[in-house]
Amino acid sequence: WQVATVSGTPSLKRLAKGESISTDSQSHARLNLNDVGEVEVEPNTRLSVLAIRPDEQRLALDHGTIHALIWAPPGRFIVNTPSAQTVDLGCQYTLNVDASGVGVVEVSVGWVAFENEGRESFIPAGATCVTRPGKGPGIPYYQDASAELISALHRFDADADQPSITVILEKARPRDAISLWHLLRRVQPIDRGRVYDCLAQFITVPGDVTREGVLAGDPKMIDTLWNTLDLGNTSWWRMWKSRGPK
Repeated sequence: WQVATVSGTPSLKRLAKGESISTDSQSHARLNLNDVGEVEVEPNTRLSVLAIRPDEQRLALDHGTIHALIWAPPGRFIVNTPSAQTVDLGCQYTLNVDASGVGVVEVSVGWVAFENEGRESFIPAGATCVTRPGKGPGIPYYQDASAELISALHRFDADADQPSITVILEKARPRDAISLWHLLRRVQPIDRGRVYDCLAQFITVPGDVTREGVLAGDPKMIDTLWNTLDLGNTSWWRMWKSRGPK
């Protein structure tokens, strides 16, 4: 990675595998790699390079904030955080990791995936998602969602709080179908029916999807429901996952 600009710290010209860059309260940096994109490093941030390969550029954000603008093919730019890997799906986003290891991504263009040990969250433009140590990726939500909905989602993510499910279902708008889809995959089977029924009010359920199949946790049917949200198809993501990302 080329260091295009640095202010307030000793000037660096490049950042190679195994190397890190740290900024203090008065410094920032901008990194770029021609075929990948550029990353702006905010003050009080530590960022490391884990892999530089044609099919994978992987960084690690230990703490602080970065802004990424990526034009590489989807799935090739990845940023590790303490509790999830952030997979770029052709987009622009801001990623922050605080002192406790909690990560927050805000997507402005395209979409991003948080993934950790099979737990996945897909975050489109205009949405935010939190990932927590010991918990992994939470449920994404649009930034214009109601405060009550966002608060209930945070409670559910943090403690699997059962009463919060009722609040989520009551406060969800059609636009919040993305949050309901993720909730459908996280709740216990006993709660899956009411989440599905709420989601089905906001989408056109495909003919090859049945309530019984969804309640049984059929992964193909649940993926098909995602495709009704008009946020991209899950098929290529599954193909990328089958490669076994590290």
